Amino acid sequence: MTPEEKHEVLQILEAHERTLAVCRACAETARDLAWEVKRGSRPDPAALGQTIEQSERVLSDLGRVEIALAEMKAALW
Repeated sequence: MTPEEKHEVLQILEAHERTLAVCRACAETARDLAWEVKRGSRPDPAALGQTIEQSERVLSDLGRVEIALAEMKAALW
């Protein structure tokens, strides 16, 4: 494997690590909000706003990963 290929693979692995971190953050946020509702309280509007912002960042990150994966698959054929 050339150094350039190793670098490319490392970038892909790092993208997957970021994706996993984002997915974990989403799951934790959803869990925390569900606990708030279950306890009968209403989440603070500011907290919901932060959740929306985080979700938008996650969707953006996931879109970039999806594109990268599609490009990798296409390059194999």
